[in-house]
Amino acid sequence: MFLPDALLSLTDEELLHLMRSGSESAFAVLYERYWEPLYEGAGKRLGNVAEVQDIVQDIMESIWIKKQRLSTKNGSLEPYLFTLLKYRIIDVLAFTRKQEICYHALGQFLTLQEHHVLEGLISKELQAAIDREIASMPVNMQKVIQLSRQQDHSVAEIARHLSLSEQTVRNLLSQAIRRLKSCVTHFYNDASPDTHSIFMAAAIAVLGL
Repeated sequence: MFLPDALLSLTDEELLHLMRSGSESAFAVLYERYWEPLYEGAGKRLGNVAEVQDIVQDIMESIWIKKQRLSTKNGSLEPYLFTLLKYRIIDVLAFTRKQEICYHALGQFLTLQEHHVLEGLISKELQAAIDREIASMPVNMQKVIQLSRQQDHSVAEIARHLSLSEQTVRNLLSQAIRRLKSCVTHFYNDASPDTHSIFMAAAIAVLGL
């Protein structure tokens, strides 16, 4: 855009006065005068080129929109424009930080969701395999694991219920748990190396083994 030399030599206050009368050429002079310094100032704090361009564009457009109310300091708009830029940069950085917090919170939420999904991996087929493994155990071992894991009895309660010593109950419970862990391992034996340990951990955690 051609800018008359007479306008180029005017102060910001004088250009602003012409803008109030509707002079777009005066606005163009201010635009050319401050676009690059504002762009460089924003670029030092923000790495996103498109974001920097949008901020500077908005600031410059605000001069035209607010031309009737704007005032200069010592005949210059520079203090006003760079103060405006500073607060726009702060807003962008605060918004970015807020996004990061939201993303982090979302990540935590998805992690919880993934845990529920992993719980879902303890499928009917796996439960059937576990039931078969329990059924193949000696009678007392079956009773111990069922009373402990399914009915949530303590070792002392199981010992009294089955007329066994507490140490015998502990031994049977330990053997039963080893067999069930082995059962889970075999069930997921066909899983990929990357997912096998995850599936195993989920299954063992959910089953309380």
